Formats: sequence, structure tokens, C-alpha cells
Amino acid sequence: MRTGEPLPAVGEALAALATGLWHWDTATGLVTVDAEAARLLGLPAEQVSLTEAQARARLHPVDWNEITGVIQLAVSEGTLAEVRIRIMDEQGRVVRVVRSRSKPSFDRARKAYRLIGTLQEVTEPTPGTPAGRSAVTGDWRRSREAFLLDAGRALAEARSTQEVLRVTANLSMPGFSPDGLAVFGVQGDRLTVIGHHGQQQGDENPFSDMPLDTDYPAAEVARTGRAVYLSSAEQYKARYPLTWPLAERFGRKSWAFLPLTVAGRTMGAWMAAFAYPVAFTPDERSVLATVARMLAQALTRAGVAESERALTDGLQRTMLPRLGPQRIPGMSVAARYVPTGGGLQVGGDWYDVIPLPSGRFALVIGDVQGHDVRAAGLMGQLRIALRAYASEGHRPDAVLSRASRFL
Repeated sequence: MRTGEPLPAVGEALAALATGLWHWDTATGLVTVDAEAARLLGLPAEQVSLTEAQARARLHPVDWNEITGVIQLAVSEGTLAEVRIRIMDEQGRVVRVVRSRSKPSFDRARKAYRLIGTLQEVTEPTPGTPAGRSAVTGDWRRSREAFLLDAGRALAEARSTQEVLRVTANLSMPGFSPDGLAVFGVQGDRLTVIGHHGQQQGDENPFSDMPLDTDYPAAEVARTGRAVYLSSAEQYKARYPLTWPLAERFGRKSWAFLPLTVAGRTMGAWMAAFAYPVAFTPDERSVLATVARMLAQALTRAGVAESERALTDGLQRTMLPRLGPQRIPGMSVAARYVPTGGGLQVGGDWYDVIPLPSGRFALVIGDVQGHDVRAAGLMGQLRIALRAYASEGHRPDAVLSRASRFL
């Protein structure tokens, strides 16, 4: 540019620096991005307005939660909001990391946040290297607190064991992130694999049914309730020579095995394996131990919820007959049961088709006030009694009279 020439427009200047602009208004729920910001988000390079849900789908779920927290903090402190964001593709893989800087404001009349900011791609230092360590040393504690808050929220919202494992696999710890995870449970005197991430299907077979007295870190942790940290392959091999060949083929450099403890009882172990050496400083051990406690609680909640669902399904199935291929002359019989939901989602309502001694059929519908295990159990008894009375050949009024006395 020669002296005296006009400066380019702001958008053109930022585009030349591979920096995009974005605008977010929580009142309208719209996020508008220019062409460069759209490209960084993995969208066609053109200006577009997205809903919050569409924008959120492009970002790592933990980072979205961090954005909202940083914005609120910046407004309260009157400072810039700066955060690193991982951009995800349709398969849930991280494709790039961008830095967002913005000056948010809060409109008290509309009770909404509004901000205009920039997005710029950044190169992440290699984890485990001095550069990677120094990148997080300055704000380690703040990053750790934000990470643990987000991790706790995500694990608390998981409703099944598989969802808990999926959330755990997507956790990105501040400054050090494992590339392999495994969750072990205990059944009797055996160590089992509940789930794993970062390994191929079938790689868990040698570990899936292992005696608890095996010379293996996860088995020792499940027995003793004490964590095991292995900072190098040499340390692993020296301490667990018998099972080292099982771990050697994965090519990892460091391992952390932590107890999964709830109410003082060790229910299993969690393995976090790293592709680079980790010293396991006191701060890093604190983060891992906290995640292990939250993981144990989440797995316990998910197990209780799954047991309740299994009880609900089993109990409900016993209430409903199998119509089967029985033929009723002149009639086709079909049925569908839709529970109303709530609680255990089991009710005392039922239906039945009863062959009578006369060759006729009785069609019965039972209804009761209440949708819980007690109501279902009571109506289950009543259904059996009513079927027995009907099978004796009584008329409908006599069947109902006897069933009423039984009830």
C-alpha cells in the first residue's frame, strides 16, 4: 500500500489476517458470522446467520459452556472475553482450534447479552512438551476450575452408562488429555471392562475377565482403593512385569489408574493412558482424582436408572398378555400399550383376552388409580384372579362380583 491510499474496510483487513467476525444476540437467538468465520466453523465461506443450536453443533460441548461462563464474567468485570474453542466436524472430531475475543454487553431491558467478536485459528502446542506446559501454567488453576465445573455438569446430565462413557471420552483436561480410556468394574472376584475409548473393538478382551489378584494396575486399584500412577514405560514394566506385554502393544507413554469409589466402596477403576510422558504433578493428580470421583457417581446414578428401567419394563410386560396367534372367529385382535410416563413409568392398567369353556372369548380391560409399583402389583394379582374366575365359566357379572370380593 502506497502512502495516501485509503485503508481497506475492517472486514477486508481481518480477512487478510485470516480472522473472522461474529455477532451474537441472545435476545434473538441468532449468531451471524462473516465468510471467514463461517470457514473456520467448517461452513461454506459466506456470511450466514445461524441459530444458537446450529452454532453450538459446530463447537465442542464443553467449550460452549465455557463461552457462556466467560461472557458473564467479562460483563461483570468490564473486560474482554477471550476463550479457545474446539471446532467439531459432523463425526464429532476436532478439526481446528480457534481463539475468540469479544467485548460483550448486557441489555437489562431485554435481559440479553450482545457481543461482537473475532475468530482466529491458533496452533495448539504439542501436549506434554515444554511449550504445551507453559501454555497452561499461567492460568492452570482457572482452567482447572472451569474444566471441572463443565465436566461435573456434563456427567450429571448423563442418563445411561454408555452416555457417561461418551462424556468421559470427550473430556479435554487442561494441559494434558489422555488418548485412551478404560473403565473397569468388579463382579465377584473378577475384573471386567465396562467400556473403553481410544482402542479398537476387541482390544479389551485380555482385560475383560481378569482375576482381582492379577498383577495388573487396574486390579490392584480395585483391590486396594489406591491410585497408581506410571509416568513411563520403564516404570510400568518394572512394577508390573507379568502384564506389561498386554499394555506394551498400545504404544502409550504414561498411565493413571484411579479408584472409582462411592460411599467408601470401590466399585472399579478408571484408566487414563497418554501418548506422551506425564509427570503427574500434584495438580494433575488432583484433577484426575476429582474426575474419577465424579465418574464413579455418574456411573452409580446411571446404573440405578438402568435398573429402574429394567424393573419397569419387566413389570409392565408381566401385566400385559401375549395375544399370540389365537384366532377368534369373525374378529381380529390387536393391542398397543402406551404408558403415561412419570416416575417408574409403570402403571396398573392392563388388558387380557381369555378363552372361555363355552368356546367364546372374554375381552377385559383393567384400570386403576395410581401409576407405581404397588398399583401394578395389586392389579397383577387382580388380573390373575379375574382370569381364573372367567375360566371357570361364570357370567361376566359373577366374574366381576367375585373379583370385587377378592380385591
